[in-house]
Amino acid sequence: MFLLVSVLLASCSKKQERVNVFIESEFPQTEYAINNASELFDTDALQRVDSKEEADIIVSVDNGLSNIKEEGFVLSYDNVKLGIKGKDAIGAMYGVFEVAEQLSFGKSLSEILEKTVNPSMKNRFIKFNLPWSSYRENDVISLHEETCRDTVYWKSFLDMMAKNRLNALSLWNLHPFADMIKVEKYPEASPLSDSELLERKKFYKKLFAMAKERGVQTYIVNWNIFVSKEFAEAHKLPEYNKTGGHYGDGHSSELIEDYMRECVRQVINEYPNLTGIGLTLGERMGGMVSYQRRDWADRTIIEGMRLANRKAKLLYRAPLSASTSALGDTDKRTEVLTREYLDTLKTPKETVISFKYNWSHGHSSDKLFIVHGGKLTDTYWNPAPTNYSVLWTVRNEDFFVHRWAQPDFVRDFGKNNLSQSYNTGCIIGSECYIPAKDYFSNEAGQKHFKYAFERQWLWYSIWGRMLYDMQTEDNLFAQQLNRKFGIDYGTELLETWKTASDYYHRFASFYKGSWDGALYSEAFTSMMRGPNFNKNKIDIITMQALGNRPVLDTTKYVNISDYVKNKNGVPEGITTPVELADILNKNADKILTDLEHYRKNSPTTALEIELTDLETLAYLQKFFAKRIDATLLLAEHLLLDKELAEAKIKAHLDVSIKHWEKIIELKERFNKGYIPYVFKTNPDLRQHLKTLKEERDNFQNVEEFWYHRISTLAL
Repeated sequence: MFLLVSVLLASCSKKQERVNVFIESEFPQTEYAINNASELFDTDALQRVDSKEEADIIVSVDNGLSNIKEEGFVLSYDNVKLGIKGKDAIGAMYGVFEVAEQLSFGKSLSEILEKTVNPSMKNRFIKFNLPWSSYRENDVISLHEETCRDTVYWKSFLDMMAKNRLNALSLWNLHPFADMIKVEKYPEASPLSDSELLERKKFYKKLFAMAKERGVQTYIVNWNIFVSKEFAEAHKLPEYNKTGGHYGDGHSSELIEDYMRECVRQVINEYPNLTGIGLTLGERMGGMVSYQRRDWADRTIIEGMRLANRKAKLLYRAPLSASTSALGDTDKRTEVLTREYLDTLKTPKETVISFKYNWSHGHSSDKLFIVHGGKLTDTYWNPAPTNYSVLWTVRNEDFFVHRWAQPDFVRDFGKNNLSQSYNTGCIIGSECYIPAKDYFSNEAGQKHFKYAFERQWLWYSIWGRMLYDMQTEDNLFAQQLNRKFGIDYGTELLETWKTASDYYHRFASFYKGSWDGALYSEAFTSMMRGPNFNKNKIDIITMQALGNRPVLDTTKYVNISDYVKNKNGVPEGITTPVELADILNKNADKILTDLEHYRKNSPTTALEIELTDLETLAYLQKFFAKRIDATLLLAEHLLLDKELAEAKIKAHLDVSIKHWEKIIELKERFNKGYIPYVFKTNPDLRQHLKTLKEERDNFQNVEEFWYHRISTLAL
């Protein structure tokens, strides 16, 4: 039963008891916590005092706490006073956040229970691609530069990270150094005047200092082997004068290697709050075999770290290619060579190695099937490593406009992939999307979001809070919904949100994606490499693609072609396409029924934006189901020589077109009609309507394409 909205709930939550807080252990992080708790958690309950006698809460740091890890904390009562003790200053900060949030939910101090919290995962990274010297080049990337140069934006983003317990910000671009330093040995490499460089240094130093104050580590990560345009021109290296492509042959001249060593050494020396350096054995290393890439990195990036005046951490991205290609493949021999190297690697400080979880589509399945390039063996962790730990890079290239909230997915992901001692966390984020400027919202929606990341607030909350504490229950996120929207049915709304979010997991598990553009779930589009590859030809997924595409999660699904050819041979526990369509329809109907209840309570515009998003995901599920229905009938005709059920197929396609028209209408209530996508500057969902209608009128002619299995192309 759904509870009615209590109009007084939100206003009453503001009238909380005043709680006096004394900070016994003064650190930048504890100072930050108490000074910003009211803004971060929308509560004015905490009030700082100067003596223990006046205090209701005492905040302290005790690194001698037994059984408490770094960044962990303990809440305990001594008579009537609540003690917040952190293993370190960051743990104490999180303890303050815990109490402030509980108070913001309307609890009194006496209702806050004693508890001990140890971080489940040590490393909780954000992947953030910078819009300058960028990996992808497109208006959808460059439009963020002004926002990303603004420390006001970064204050907001780092505040979000801190309150969600996300403790590492990794900043990615092709060649970060020229924007940060003028290399003493190679001043000709700098594109900046002295005054411009001074401003850039002020920016980065403030950014790194703000991050440290909030308990957030900072890394700069690049792809190799790139130099600045100015360096390339000065030394007559035209192949390094980057004009858009990030693939190319790697070069290992002494000049380039010395330049890279100096870049790394100097940037560590000049930025004392920079935590670490990341390297990628990837794109600009074409023509080099695995050990050549490895040795180049050791002579340049890692040697530069060794030569620096202080220790820095290393984020080591596993080889993206086992051959001389830059596109990606895997190989046991390469894994063995890399493992042997990592086991003996001498870096100044901690080393973490990362793998792309299910390539670019981390929200596909809670089980691992592929990494960048293909299948991965257990070489990197059998036996368990002692010289490094493992991170999963959980990329999101499937939803930028629409929301996601499915804590059950993270729980299952954690059980399946984070239970071993060598797993120390995740990197979450995107390659194709920068969460800075809100370029989505139309006039009706834009006043509710200052920045793009605010639209995905619950995604950040769920991943961050659960990586910090995998015991986190749904009730936390339900209470966050209640507080944010002034409602009292957050528990029910979260369940609806879960059902809506399941669309992404089911679709990306059923329709195998690999590299970034191979799948874009919220737009139901795909772009496949092959003989006729054209990066501007991304379009809605046709029946022939849907029918032949391999599934990613072979433990849950069977694709349409294989099912039609062997209906009686489907293993127990596998969801057939028929069953999947039924699940999708039932989920969509549940979402729409729930939304009727919520809307009876006259939701605010802020909440209606979210509800409209859930409605869009309901119709995406209906659309997906109808596409399956039509494709099944077509497959039976082509593969079993059944009579073509033309009228039934056309009826299914007509309904799917109506669903797509509804999706367009819902999307444009609060969003712009044209929302740039990195692989298509001006995508218009109405263009997909044209494709859908053409297919409806010509599906009888797909036979010549059907037997050319899409799995034979590079996914």
